[in-house]
Amino acid sequence: MPISEKAQRAWKAGTAVATAWTAWYGLFHIDYGPREHCLSDIQRWYRRKIDELLGIDAKAVKQISDRQDRERAKNFKGKE
Repeated sequence: MPISEKAQRAWKAGTAVATAWTAWYGLFHIDYGPREHCLSDIQRWYRRKIDELLGIDAKAVKQISDRQDRERAKNFKGKE
């Protein structure tokens, strides 16, 4: 028994939403590690825009970034 036309439309809409969300999450939110990768620039741009939207200034972002870099360097040295 084939699926009704209404059910097919709902299934297609649900599939489109799930696909779009997966692409958005993969593009902007997945952490691919500390090294530069092909999505690094667009992820930084997206995070800057979100910070601007939330009213987080560049000075606070710089301090957080510097602290994270120091922690990564410390953790990296410990693994050697």
